[in-house]
Amino acid sequence: MLTDILVNFFHAAAVVFGLLTLLWSISVAVKDASLVDVFWGFGFLCVGAVCLYLADPVTPYLWLLGLLPVIWGARLTIYLAMRNLGHGEDKRYVAMRKRSKLNEAAWRLRSLFSIYWGQGLLIMIVSAPVWVSMGTHVAGRVVNSGDEAIYIHANAYINLLAVLGTLLWLIGFLFEAIGDWQLSRFMKKHKDYDGPEEDKPVLNTGLWRYTRHPNYFGNACMWWGIWLVACEAPWGWATIFAPIIMTYLLTNVSGKDLLEKDMGKRKNYQLYIKRTSGFFPLPPKNKSEVE
Repeated sequence: MLTDILVNFFHAAAVVFGLLTLLWSISVAVKDASLVDVFWGFGFLCVGAVCLYLADPVTPYLWLLGLLPVIWGARLTIYLAMRNLGHGEDKRYVAMRKRSKLNEAAWRLRSLFSIYWGQGLLIMIVSAPVWVSMGTHVAGRVVNSGDEAIYIHANAYINLLAVLGTLLWLIGFLFEAIGDWQLSRFMKKHKDYDGPEEDKPVLNTGLWRYTRHPNYFGNACMWWGIWLVACEAPWGWATIFAPIIMTYLLTNVSGKDLLEKDMGKRKNYQLYIKRTSGFFPLPPKNKSEVE
């Protein structure tokens, strides 16, 4: 069992870090460290795909657990590529480079370790429910009359926890996908806005009426769902640190807090914050409740 887990981990890590290093070399050539953002979902896709490739045989349960990150990663990669590519280096990375006070060559080299490989490390940690549970599928073995070894799989079929996890994943997938679609339409509609920054329109309809970050909420739901699916396998429960870390990142580090640090300065967004839940979808407050 431990051997299978390690095989999954090292093979997936080799693919993820290899592709990240290749992407980094491209980012150096085009001077755009923000290419790494597009890889975030694709990295998880790679982990799921590698673990499916290594699985023998691939049971219905393993197909389910492996495909959940593949489907999510494919959608997110396409969305981020269409949104980000061709618009130059993101201002976050420009600010990081200026704060570092390093020359161009030194900064690009540093970005390999701190940004690209740092993301690779996070991908491997958060995807633990996948590579751990897909490596613990063999519970024992029996020998048939022909002396041929037949392995018994503890999690060959899809049971209750996997069904509940998949339903939670589906809710999260829809929240993230619909939220991203609504945000894209809103940004396209207001792309020519040239008024005062503090009066810039705020998206407060659709899913964004009930939570300020439906896409982040959906992302968290998906990883808690994947963890529930993983709990069908021996030791899958032990990877609970993965959805906890993902949820923390989304709510306190690179997601919600980082985004609202700047947007929170706008008057319209301040009112939006007062009326609308920051993460979990809830009915919005009345204006009279926040004035």
